[in-house]
Amino acid sequence: MPSPRSAIAVPLAAFLATLFALALMLLAPALTASADGSVPSEVASYATDGTLVAQLNDVYGPDAAGHGVDFDDTTKVGAISRVHVWSAALIAGQHTDHPIDLRNEWVVPITIGDAPVGLATIWINPASVRPELASFDADPDLAIALAAVPEGASVVRDDASRAWLALGADGIVTTLVAGSTGLSTPVPLDEIALLPAEGGSSTAADGGGSGVTLAVAVVVLLLLVIVVALALPGLLRRRKSADEPHDDAADVAAEDAAPAQAVPDEVAPDEVAPEEVETAKPKPRKAKPAPKG
Repeated sequence: MPSPRSAIAVPLAAFLATLFALALMLLAPALTASADGSVPSEVASYATDGTLVAQLNDVYGPDAAGHGVDFDDTTKVGAISRVHVWSAALIAGQHTDHPIDLRNEWVVPITIGDAPVGLATIWINPASVRPELASFDADPDLAIALAAVPEGASVVRDDASRAWLALGADGIVTTLVAGSTGLSTPVPLDEIALLPAEGGSSTAADGGGSGVTLAVAVVVLLLLVIVVALALPGLLRRRKSADEPHDDAADVAAEDAAPAQAVPDEVAPDEVAPEEVETAKPKPRKAKPAPKG
């Protein structure tokens, strides 16, 4: 017969294991986003199914005073590009096979009536693991620049110089927005002097690492819940047993009710009966008669 602990723990463990699998499925977009530079399907859907435009209108649309951008029915989104930044090793002047790091960001040029109006930035919120509008730059020139990314190149945002660049697979850097770099023509990556971000710290991003951290935290939390759930019934039983009052009076009554065992008393020597002493004495031997003359 299964114990009460097993009857509770086994279904609970199965339920928590199901939650664990569901958590991994929900966190898969964040893990995928941090693994490569492509555009996840949920980001593409968010940008093209009208959700992005609706949020743009809610946040940056005309207010009561008429200030804002009128995102009407002619609003269109352009090509989606993953954002990268220079790696810490590259900025430090080290030789590295990974000159850029991923960001948990994607940029999309926005046009209204075929006229560029600005650049929208999308991110995957680690709390909800869903794409959301991060910001909007109402800069038509920026929208035009980010719409001219060479095919197969990675978009790099250089925060130190406020520049946008495109790094090709051949190591050639093309300027999209020059910022303070002074670049105007394509140059090899190893000929670019890179500056650290303000304050001397690197601009290397976590590449969506916050989503990965959330995934790991959820996994660890669920494992802890499973362990606690398995151990809890035993701990509760021990606690209940320890909290039960001990009836000392019942123990005393039980001892009084137990039959007393007779303990033989020692008999003092002077209390021995005379007949018993006489019996114990050896009888005198009779003397043999002397032989006759």
